Amino acid sequence: MVSLTFYGGANEIGGNKILLEDKDARIYLDFGESFDFGTDYFYEYLKPRTANGLEVYFEFDMMPKVRRLYSRKMLEFTNLKYEKPDIDAIFISHSHSDHVNHLEFVDEDIPVYMGHGTQRIIEIYSKMYSSLFGIGEHNNMHLFKSGDKLKVKHLTVEPVHVEHSIPGAYGFIVRTSKGPLVYTGDLRMHGPKSAMTQEFIRKAAASKPHVLLCEGTRIGYESEHNYTEKEVEEKVTGIVAKSKGIVFANFSMSNVDRFMSFYSATVKSGRKLVVDTRFAYILDNLKDKIPGLPDVRTDPNILVYYRLSKSGAFVEKDYVPWEREFWSKKITYKELSANQKKYVMHITFYKLMELVYIRPEAADYIYSQSEHFLEGEENEAQKTVLENWMKHFNVEFHKAHCSGHASASELEELVRKIKPEILIPIHTKHPDKFRGLAEKIIEPVVGKEYEL
Repeated sequence: MVSLTFYGGANEIGGNKILLEDKDARIYLDFGESFDFGTDYFYEYLKPRTANGLEVYFEFDMMPKVRRLYSRKMLEFTNLKYEKPDIDAIFISHSHSDHVNHLEFVDEDIPVYMGHGTQRIIEIYSKMYSSLFGIGEHNNMHLFKSGDKLKVKHLTVEPVHVEHSIPGAYGFIVRTSKGPLVYTGDLRMHGPKSAMTQEFIRKAAASKPHVLLCEGTRIGYESEHNYTEKEVEEKVTGIVAKSKGIVFANFSMSNVDRFMSFYSATVKSGRKLVVDTRFAYILDNLKDKIPGLPDVRTDPNILVYYRLSKSGAFVEKDYVPWEREFWSKKITYKELSANQKKYVMHITFYKLMELVYIRPEAADYIYSQSEHFLEGEENEAQKTVLENWMKHFNVEFHKAHCSGHASASELEELVRKIKPEILIPIHTKHPDKFRGLAEKIIEPVVGKEYEL
């Protein structure tokens, strides 16, 4: 018997945690954290004790109470007895939190499979944000690349790279006793690496899958125009060219395609792109994985911003060792303030304090993050604060963004090309929007087992 049980990613965006069972083989596809994880019970400093593992998460049914899955340490303060794991593998599609964050709870002896790029990104963020980000200890870590054929008992798992808003994203083709199962992970088709997603679609279609687990983040939100990464770059280039002052840019540090869009726009304008030490560390540690990524240590178009710290004298000893590696590219608020029109500066919401020192004049601010984070109702307070900063410094606000997920029309194209016998919408709040795209559709419910 082949079955799927959805412990996350069903009727929600993110939180993918899908158990595939086939004869005596048991594997998970991703092991992520839902975006609203904990919001019903935790607030600011009202949080579970990290030392108590899964105790509070089980209390509020926030984690599935499954035997032979979690580590001894995580179960210490719970009423679930520790038993040796019976899970053969966990396959991670990419490094976004909604696909990887709950790995910290699982038994350290369960084999974990992920791409080389995903491991590198996790290592980078774990070093920079050790108290906030981590996936726990794992004794059996296996790295893969596109096209590998990975054997787990009688199952064969083939990872195929796809385009997403973070490097190292994969979909999977799993050959089961009932026929191939295709898992899209998260993907898009409107960026500079869309050929990777098209390759995945071709391979998935050629496998003639029995089941397709298809992400549907945007299936219910078709816009009048599906913006491409090229269009984002063109819009940013126009804003930078017209700006009479410094241009601030807010986009995810892990979105390498977006970085390249801003980098290109900056170079075309004859300006310098300024990133902080954390962003510089990310770029420096990804350059051997991503062809064409500029070398932050030597590229004349990139400078590294050092915030005012400790002594206030901008001396190397004020910064941690990995920050000092970019000292030769150092720029401070003093240089930025004196020559504002020469620069485009990456700045996140929590770094807005730097504006107090830079004192922007005739500046522009380009918001290039997901619309959800700016416009979601739960972010009204943050939005108000951002607006207040823009008004205070008389900064002109712009938006230039395209999604890391396939549009509704792209998803329909994907399903029609792959032609699964059974379609299961995941990673979406609108599974009903997939109706009519396949002969049989299962709209999954969390915690329910489906025999295929």
